[in-house]
Amino acid sequence: MRILKIALVALAIFLLVFNSATLAAKKKKKKNTCGATSSQKDGDCPVQGCGGDPLLNRRKNLVTAASNPETYTRTDFVKLKFPKSWVPGTKRTLLKDWGEGTAVTYETFLLKVKNYPSGAEACNCNLKLNENNDFHLVTGHKRTTPEDDSITGEISPRFRPDGWTITKLRKLAKDKAYVQLTGYLMLDTQHVGKSEPARVTHWEIHPVTSFKVCTGSVASCKAGENWQDLSDFPEP
Repeated sequence: MRILKIALVALAIFLLVFNSATLAAKKKKKKNTCGATSSQKDGDCPVQGCGGDPLLNRRKNLVTAASNPETYTRTDFVKLKFPKSWVPGTKRTLLKDWGEGTAVTYETFLLKVKNYPSGAEACNCNLKLNENNDFHLVTGHKRTTPEDDSITGEISPRFRPDGWTITKLRKLAKDKAYVQLTGYLMLDTQHVGKSEPARVTHWEIHPVTSFKVCTGSVASCKAGENWQDLSDFPEP
């Protein structure tokens, strides 16, 4: 009888430990699956994001620097084709045929910077804080360009050198600085068929993988001179 009692106690202890370990494993798996973390640095936000359109999120979350870019103008962006509507999860083959994924460089005026530290981006697993979210760049071909005629560039937290700070970007936007953005063409299909956000097209440079600031006259920078990487540009 005593041996039986010992065996039952041992079994009970084993089941308790096993169940606790299983529960912990499930919690850990859930965390890694949907980015239930406080920081991108934890690596728990998958490339497909959390919610929204996983295929769109993957396009937003590229981490390879754009190389051999084509020079783009506002006219080039406006001429890009786009569908009248879009169903999340649709394969993006047609968009690739129209230009998505093309490396481009674009010289423009930085007019405004938007950020969402409260956490509202599926590609970033709805994490909070600036360090975990995109910086949205509103740009214009003139300093006086209205926002509904702007082109958008976005800086992803997955590809953001330490010197690319929100403080620098806000100061540059306040000064309507002339900048050079290099990255990938991407159609933000989340907004196709909608009037918001205000801009001339939902084609973006996303993610931006090179950001340079004009430190001389606009004419000199258009001639290829006086460019400085944002990382080396001084904090205001």
